Amino acid sequence: MAKKKTHAWYAFRRTLPPWRFDELLKELTQQLPRYGVDEVIIKVDTEEFFHGQPPLGWMKNYQKLLFRIKKEMDRIGVVFSINPWITVGHCDRGRDSRKIVPGLRTMVGHDGVECMTCACPIDPVWRKHVAKVWRLYAETKPHVIWIEDDIRTFGHRPIQYGCFCPLHMKAFSDRVGKTVKREELVAAIVKPGRPHPWRKVWLDMQGELMADTVGFLAKTVHAVSPETRMGLMSSNPVNHCMEGRKWRDFAAALADGKPLYSRPPMGNYSEGELRGFYYSHNSIKATRYCLPDGVIEQTEVENVPFTKYANSVNFTFVEMAISFAFGSHGVTMNLFDHCGTPMQADPEVGAMLGAKKPFLDGLAKKAQQPGSYRGVRLLHHDRSSYVKRLAKGDEYGRLAEDGYPMMQALETLGIPTTYEASNVVAAAGQTLRTYSDAEIREMLSGGLLLDGAAARVLIERGFAKEIGLKDASPLVPMDSLGAWSAEEFFNAKFGGKQQNFMSSRMPGLSGNPSISLLKPLPKTQIVSRLVDPDAKPGYPVMTACENSLGGRIVVHAWDFGNSFGKTFLNPIRQEQYQSIIRWLSRNKPAILVRGDSGGVYPLAFRKDCDGETLLGLFNLSLDPWPSVEYELTDTRKPLRLELLSPSGKWGASKLLRATKKGKQVVVRCKTTVPFDQPLFIRVIWKT
Repeated sequence: MAKKKTHAWYAFRRTLPPWRFDELLKELTQQLPRYGVDEVIIKVDTEEFFHGQPPLGWMKNYQKLLFRIKKEMDRIGVVFSINPWITVGHCDRGRDSRKIVPGLRTMVGHDGVECMTCACPIDPVWRKHVAKVWRLYAETKPHVIWIEDDIRTFGHRPIQYGCFCPLHMKAFSDRVGKTVKREELVAAIVKPGRPHPWRKVWLDMQGELMADTVGFLAKTVHAVSPETRMGLMSSNPVNHCMEGRKWRDFAAALADGKPLYSRPPMGNYSEGELRGFYYSHNSIKATRYCLPDGVIEQTEVENVPFTKYANSVNFTFVEMAISFAFGSHGVTMNLFDHCGTPMQADPEVGAMLGAKKPFLDGLAKKAQQPGSYRGVRLLHHDRSSYVKRLAKGDEYGRLAEDGYPMMQALETLGIPTTYEASNVVAAAGQTLRTYSDAEIREMLSGGLLLDGAAARVLIERGFAKEIGLKDASPLVPMDSLGAWSAEEFFNAKFGGKQQNFMSSRMPGLSGNPSISLLKPLPKTQIVSRLVDPDAKPGYPVMTACENSLGGRIVVHAWDFGNSFGKTFLNPIRQEQYQSIIRWLSRNKPAILVRGDSGGVYPLAFRKDCDGETLLGLFNLSLDPWPSVEYELTDTRKPLRLELLSPSGKWGASKLLRATKKGKQVVVRCKTTVPFDQPLFIRVIWKT
């Protein structure tokens, strides 16, 4: 392997179809050094031209081409890796691999639909075939072999949730000691109310079988090429809850005693809203939280269908910058089509990669330092799908973990989030069901923000008094309560004032959000309330209390699962939320972010390293931010402030200023921040 030369590691994913192989290989050798690429990941049998389960004869012929690529990459000092496009399979697309692999057992969905190409991962026929194919990959001695995100039990088109094939049904029946039909099992899994015991058995079984599958693949590779590392493309952790993935066990099986590579999905495959990057950054943080220490993280930067019609060059750059700002070791870039079109048919992409490398390297060098990302703590638990209670009519997908809208609300309002320890925790939906009473009491002894659904969970668990309530109703549609117009943030102790109104039509103006009717205890403060069309006050919407455990609790009665959206957001909401975070943290917020003249849609962060803090801001709006202000809590005094220049150099700037009062530090940067020029600041502290 070539020595790593940069912090901003570029791993380039590329398909070289056989019919245009020589031309495209020559282009690779010419252009990759100009693009600043450190590693090439060859995708095999990809997208439109894939054959289904790769035919063994075809694969033996293509292996000769892989050896040629490796030889050329060694010559120009670029690392060689492989990314088979399918493992069990993403989709059928008209292919029927049962004709290629006789006896192949394919996946069966929860609804009985059967795939033609997507293989059951425990099928011995598939395992025998894939072992032969993957030994051919391993013989080329790649640095990493990547397993795609089809190594899961959901999202295999034409089915959505599986596998309920005869092999899986027999394995499940053996576990419960009786013959169970698919329809009977699915009904038990999605049973309304308290989960049926079979759900746990099913999720446990899925988790164990998938860990066994990746362990089988890793051992197949290492039997031929012991030094090859295994890489995992994953899906969002909230979805992997639905298949019972126990991340640490899964990672240990796949690593097989070697360093493990992780490719968290960034999403945003086609440029729509910049706000999609809230998903991207959270995917990095949540996936990292799930995996053990020491994993090498290279994010997935991709556009579909792989031209500027999908993602602009600027959009791709911002996605790469987010990857490095949040501490990733590299980016895996899937930016060109798999139909044999030369990369230089779209020369601006490669030009951007080369031009932005110094800036990204300067950013990555600081962001990759050991340290902690600070903010309000979000919750994730591998077992969320085990305990989630469904309503009548809920479909299988409702088993996914709750909480994403709470993250996006906080980030959008200038309140960065983390999965690391914090003095404030935010919980939405039913995720708290997975935690023990002792763990909940610990959260209740600090600062805790709850939505209406999470408050209901704690009341069911016997913690009503600790969250300042006598009771709270089950969630009901707001329109069922009569004519209510707006939420009034009126409490001056929290920065509110009379007739400070925010729309209650959420998530859009035609919405009908769910809300819990709160019954506060006498000493509980009401922060906001509903008002009717004549502005007369009604039900409390946000409450705040201090409890006997020493904690501070804020309950916001909306169900974030169907309430968060554009009409939730406005400057008054930002004032409301930043004020409650100050109160919950006892005036010690890790970081709050604001912009003059109404800067909106920030994606900001604070990373504390040894003796310094890295601050950043991505503007996810097309309107430039005229300036940026960070409010931090720290006992230290700033010694020096530095700004990252477009050339990738850190240096002092007259645009930066810091003031300190008590434990509050305010850092200001008087410069415009457009969406395609994110801002990064170093605070070097006095020791």
